Amino acid sequence: MKAVIMAGGKGTRLRPLTSHTPKPMVPLLNRPCMEYTIDLLKKHGITEIAVTLQYLPDVIRDTFGDGSRYGVSLVYFEETTPLGTAGSVKNCADFLDERFLVISGDTLTDIDLLAAIRFHEQNEALATLILTRVETPLEFGVVMTDERGRITRFLEKPSWAEVFSDTVNTGMYVCEPEVLSYIEAEKEVDFSKEIFPYFLQEQKPLYGYEASGYWSDIGSLEVYRQAQFDLLDGRVNLEIKAQEIAPRIFLENHVRVDSSVRLEGPVYISENVHLQAGVAVGPYTVLGANTVVSSGSKLSRAILWENNVIGKKTEISGTTLCRNVRIADCVQTGDGAVIGDNCLIGAKSVVKAGVKIWPDKEVGESAIVTTSLIYGRKQMKNLFGNSGIKGMANVDITPEFVTRLAAAYAYLHKPGSKIALSACPNPFAQLLKHSIMTSLCSSGMDTVDLGVGNAPLIRYGVRSLVCVGGIHLFMSETAEEKEIVLQFFDQKGLPISRDMKRKIENAYWQETYVRNLHHLGALHVEHQVQEAYLRALVEQLDVPSIQRQRFHLLIDSEQRFFPGFLAPLFHELGVTVTYGAIQDGISKNKADLGIRLDKNGETFALFTEEGAKLSTEQLLALQLLACSGRHKRIGLPVSAPAELEHLAGLLQIEVVRTKVTPRAMMEAASDERFHPLFDAVYSLMSILSYLAREKKPLSVLLKLLPACHMERKTVFCPWGAKGKVMRKVLEENKGKLLELVDGIKVYDTNGWVLILPDSEDSHVKVISQGATAETAATLASSYARRITEYQ
Repeated sequence: MKAVIMAGGKGTRLRPLTSHTPKPMVPLLNRPCMEYTIDLLKKHGITEIAVTLQYLPDVIRDTFGDGSRYGVSLVYFEETTPLGTAGSVKNCADFLDERFLVISGDTLTDIDLLAAIRFHEQNEALATLILTRVETPLEFGVVMTDERGRITRFLEKPSWAEVFSDTVNTGMYVCEPEVLSYIEAEKEVDFSKEIFPYFLQEQKPLYGYEASGYWSDIGSLEVYRQAQFDLLDGRVNLEIKAQEIAPRIFLENHVRVDSSVRLEGPVYISENVHLQAGVAVGPYTVLGANTVVSSGSKLSRAILWENNVIGKKTEISGTTLCRNVRIADCVQTGDGAVIGDNCLIGAKSVVKAGVKIWPDKEVGESAIVTTSLIYGRKQMKNLFGNSGIKGMANVDITPEFVTRLAAAYAYLHKPGSKIALSACPNPFAQLLKHSIMTSLCSSGMDTVDLGVGNAPLIRYGVRSLVCVGGIHLFMSETAEEKEIVLQFFDQKGLPISRDMKRKIENAYWQETYVRNLHHLGALHVEHQVQEAYLRALVEQLDVPSIQRQRFHLLIDSEQRFFPGFLAPLFHELGVTVTYGAIQDGISKNKADLGIRLDKNGETFALFTEEGAKLSTEQLLALQLLACSGRHKRIGLPVSAPAELEHLAGLLQIEVVRTKVTPRAMMEAASDERFHPLFDAVYSLMSILSYLAREKKPLSVLLKLLPACHMERKTVFCPWGAKGKVMRKVLEENKGKLLELVDGIKVYDTNGWVLILPDSEDSHVKVISQGATAETAATLASSYARRITEYQ
């Protein structure tokens, strides 16, 4: 049997470790990560190995040669353009003339490969995915199998709402040569995105083998460090090639240790290391070859690569140093800091926790480094949350940050593409908009400034002005803090896809920017979008009926934008408005309706003339009624009650059940100019049009709406337990009717329950519907209790 080691990865999330080093070559206890992979294959009798190369290929080729030094035979296949996981394997087709194993060169594992191969043979599989369980499955492919191990479903890099299990794809596959015939040559093709979904669709024998043993994908700086700690703790059943001179204290050859040096295990010290007098080496420290630690210095949880020199009385705590770093006397470095190749850190300087310093940098004497050099100020796991990118104004979200972000966004579009921009009236939001505008233009993008606006306006503007996308900024201004949100939209005015979010994040972290003095973008100012939006909106309304009704509204809204924006509309419709807080009293103001508008214009709360607030379900039902005759199709989230789907059917509106995300719901009717569930002004005007036709007060119409008994609970759940919880929910409800559109929806004789992991907080949401309010409450409480027990 042969094997393919995938060794072409750049490891962008590991930078600056991988600035000069391919990801498979980052050292684990002074040995390249890929060496452990070679040893594992040899241990299982697999010695004929193909290696796929792309990023810095000569580093790998020069290190391993033909493999004879390691007791194997290595053949290299280099890619000039990215081919994807399957395309890379297809590139080795001439070598793969028998059953083969695909394995990554940048994972650390001791999994029993022979057991997986036997499982593959017994099931006569075309391909077998080796699976394992992890606490946080977001960065992997989640896989579900039946009792025999046949794969029934999988999802690559899911959101929390799509996590159905904690069982994931390790990226190790046992394949028959026939698999190669399904892969197009010299094209970018991915196993998990294209080949395996096709096998699943065509009911090919695709199996999953759930392996025991250690497995770690070295995908982040934290995981990189933890993998070495796990090796030192003996959690990985792989050979440590050094002498254990005391429990968990490993030394290679030619180590010079002064008699006054203190070693506290577990530690690993490579060859030709010199520890001078008074040095203290604490637990979980790894010292690379040819390193010198001068007298009086202290190291703990420090990972040092080769050829480093540490000055006197220096403290290295929780820091990773790449090659050839020179650290002068009396320096302090903090937990999670990373210092790249060939850096010089001056005497008495301080490198604070979490700081990343790119290769070839110099830090002056007595400097205090609080932000990363040639990298973002703050390395977040993900830039994007549910509603966009948000953070504290002028703290997390600064002009410098948005300038780099806009440049990353521009990199993903063709030069000369047109991008719309808008912001709420807040001066800081407007300032940031101009920073973004400048960055986009310098990157060759044409920008269209829509001025002051909100999300529905920029969505309309992007489409009507034929832009490739748009960015809108608004300040939430909560009581405790001033938080600013950046929203990105695609060419249809929809919130950008998860795939686009990942591309922007990758371009940002890699600092992949394009600046060209000869191709600057043009700046256009377009302030007619508001007028065009209102004209198009009025065309959708029964204007004479609204005018005859002479509505009086009490509107609680943001005061700097909405009154002026809405004035022409209300004037044309003959609607009088009082602006004020809802608590001032709807009946006191003799209003027909009370409305509390969301600051960004996407959602609103509605109150009857008697002051009663409509529930989420009542408002949704009213919005459906108001859509009748104008919308043929609408996206309803899986969390919406079944009665609303029935109501839509009566109104001859096609319902598409979607995820609960705004993009998913809008995408169901992506050609609509207005999205009734995400455009508060349009939805409100549509409701006025409906009320005018019915000629009844809202309180009376509410009694005619279908009764829906819903319950919502939020259950605390640590991030590391979410995958396990979802797997347990599936296991316990095997045989029941389930829906896996978003989260897990379990149908019961008394109703249904939706289990939905929160993608931003350590919570799981429980939404239930029952025949009665008591039934809904009982269902929600029952599952909330089980979620706590599963943890």
